[in-house]
Amino acid sequence: MKDKLIAELKKNWIPDFSLFRQKEAFSVLPELLDDLLREEKEKFEVLIQKKGNELQFSDFVESSDFDYLWRIINHLDNCYNESELRNIISDFRPHLQDLVNEQQYSKEYYEKLLWMRDNYPLDADQKRIIELWIKNYQQRGIDLPQNQQEEIKKINKEYSKQSEIFQHNVVDDQAGFLYHLEDDSMLKEMPRLTLEKAKRLAWDTPWYSFDADPTMLGDLLKYCSDSHIREEVYNRQQSWASSWKFDNRPIALKLISLSQMKAKILWYKNAAEMFLWDTMAQDPWTVVSFISNISELALKKTSDEMEFLKKVFWIDEIKASDVAYYVRKYKETHYLLDENKIKQYFEFEETLAWLHGFVKGFLWVELRKVVEQWEWEEKWYEVYKDWELVAYYVLDAFYRKGKRPWAWADILREKVDGKLPIIVNVANIQKNEDGKTLLYLRNVETLFHEFWHALHAMLADSKYAYLNWFNIEWDFVELPSQLMENWVNERESLVSLSKHYLTWEPLPNDILDKLDELKTFMMWYFVARQNELALVDNSLYQWKIPENIDELDQKILDEVNKHSYFQRWDEYKMYCAFLHIFGWGYEAKYYSYMWAEAYWADVFSKIKEEWMFNSEIGYKYRDCILKEWCRKDAKLLFEDFMGRSMNPEELMKKYWLL
Repeated sequence: MKDKLIAELKKNWIPDFSLFRQKEAFSVLPELLDDLLREEKEKFEVLIQKKGNELQFSDFVESSDFDYLWRIINHLDNCYNESELRNIISDFRPHLQDLVNEQQYSKEYYEKLLWMRDNYPLDADQKRIIELWIKNYQQRGIDLPQNQQEEIKKINKEYSKQSEIFQHNVVDDQAGFLYHLEDDSMLKEMPRLTLEKAKRLAWDTPWYSFDADPTMLGDLLKYCSDSHIREEVYNRQQSWASSWKFDNRPIALKLISLSQMKAKILWYKNAAEMFLWDTMAQDPWTVVSFISNISELALKKTSDEMEFLKKVFWIDEIKASDVAYYVRKYKETHYLLDENKIKQYFEFEETLAWLHGFVKGFLWVELRKVVEQWEWEEKWYEVYKDWELVAYYVLDAFYRKGKRPWAWADILREKVDGKLPIIVNVANIQKNEDGKTLLYLRNVETLFHEFWHALHAMLADSKYAYLNWFNIEWDFVELPSQLMENWVNERESLVSLSKHYLTWEPLPNDILDKLDELKTFMMWYFVARQNELALVDNSLYQWKIPENIDELDQKILDEVNKHSYFQRWDEYKMYCAFLHIFGWGYEAKYYSYMWAEAYWADVFSKIKEEWMFNSEIGYKYRDCILKEWCRKDAKLLFEDFMGRSMNPEELMKKYWLL
């Protein structure tokens, strides 16, 4: 089996994922990981022993079977949550972190980078990589005394461990969740598919059971007529992993403490400053200034939106758990707009076909589906740019129990040694087991958003992996993905995107008119919510470290209530499942979504001027931004495409401020 796994890693093709999930594979993976990590150590030691004039740039960018294997098994852990694989990863992670620490604080390696910069004939990409690496070494504290470096290494190792526990607690808490209802009188308006699944989950009982499938819980909030049940479900959603054996509160406190300790050693004022050093914003004060201005206005506008709902439905109070219900009721009663009827125009396969067809016409990028695949839920593709095969792509779109929540893009293998990159998209869409899967518009937005993260990685042009992934400024990386959501929301694209799953007719004009009218309906509530999360995130990493969990709970609650329209109470523990900022790399950077929005609003204004299906503007966008990744600073990439600096007026227009 060990030889089979090694052979699988050597293939240029998409790996047989099922091979890595076999019991026999679990028995040999620890040994294989040890062997490959030992090879990495040996390569590093050989490099360290080389003298300056013996160095080649290729010494620094060699391919790694270990890195590929590590990414594969972590991907499978995120998607299938198998205890054997989780234990293998948990047991091995400290050994990997030891090597990472050794490499990241190697004075000898750093000095070789300086020699390469000053003496080696570097091309533009090589020079950019060396400069970025040198900058990273300096930021990590390569010039600190040895004892302080050792302290940072310990912090890094513990942070990696605690972050892993945090993520698993969220997955495990959701995997064990079931909400039972014995009476279906409050479910009369519930979509048929959700009710059928709820009945299946209840087995032979007369109940209805709801698991953590985001579509099921979302439908409960939108369609359940009992406000008390809605409140129970909403509160549970806002308190994942906050109690019992999955309690993430002490883990969050530990992660915050470790971050602040590391920042202090590195002479930053706080952890937020440390996390933001290589972003476009660069410091937390710029972030707070940017977000606060929008947040203040958003809260005022949200108040108007809520007062409107209360007036329409003759209610004295509206809670956070009620918003989805009354928004849905308003659309149905005043606009005769039924989301379940709109779903009929967005069948999963047809929506994917439109997306891939658009990409082919707009960017000259073709996805060719591969028939052979190992997991029935996965879709495999070859990706061609200008008729040249440039990447492989895997889509795993549907919810299953134990899968990591939300949706994401990731890279399993980087472009190295002539092997093509393998990019994956993972989502949690509710699958119809008995027929065609129909998508809510929000599902379509998610598919488009995450696909463009993946596409961004597929099209990266440099032959060096370091310039081809998320090494660009973090507050720019959401630009392509958020930009693509416009093709779900603009009337011009909806006419061709929508196709009734039975009649193949597009959305009728009366529905398109209503969607246009409702485009900004409750927009400010969403903006206020995003800014609330961004400001809480930013504050978490600036505070003095709380002394205990109770103080952390209270400080977060106080901060939330400063920026939230709804008053939150003690049971609100959303931060315990805030994976973005406790493991996904968004620490102090959740503002990135709003920041990138200012840039994509400007980019989209230019695309609309040229026509949003114009392949010439699409090709320019592809070559100026998508394929460049971090060959240049993000500001320069933007200016290459726009021919000028960013104009904030476009964001103001989007939010009806101009």
